[in-house]
Amino acid sequence: MSDAHSHGTHSAGSNAMNLGKIVLVGVVSLLLFAVGIVWAYRIMVARQAEVEGQGLARVPTEIGKPEIGIVDQVPFSIDHRLEVWKAKNLKHLSSYGWIDRAKGVVHIPIERAMEQVIASPPDIPGESVPPAARMPVVPPPPPAATDTKPGRAP
Repeated sequence: MSDAHSHGTHSAGSNAMNLGKIVLVGVVSLLLFAVGIVWAYRIMVARQAEVEGQGLARVPTEIGKPEIGIVDQVPFSIDHRLEVWKAKNLKHLSSYGWIDRAKGVVHIPIERAMEQVIASPPDIPGESVPPAARMPVVPPPPPAATDTKPGRAP
């Protein structure tokens, strides 16, 4: 076997050549990157001059419409639907009124309804509030067995 292919032996010349290749690849990469930056900058400047030469863009005709396609375009500052909805529901939740007069079904304020539910939990098996804890009844212990043998007094 020859020594050139043995493990652990390297000549100083092969390491120096590989380092030179690595440096060369790095320098060429940096130069290509710099050329790319200059090229992109020149494209950007040319495009900017072209756009500025056309003047300001006109305002699209769809701007200002309340709906474009299927998307609502109402600005939040002028859209009061949420406040109206909340006020309507708050009025309903905080007042008495009929739901079905023929059946005698009414609605009551939510605070009052919660107080009634807490005062008398529903009678649904497994769904009600657990009853108050009671002291467990402990049966009395059985009488202690005495060691009585015939002829002995306890």
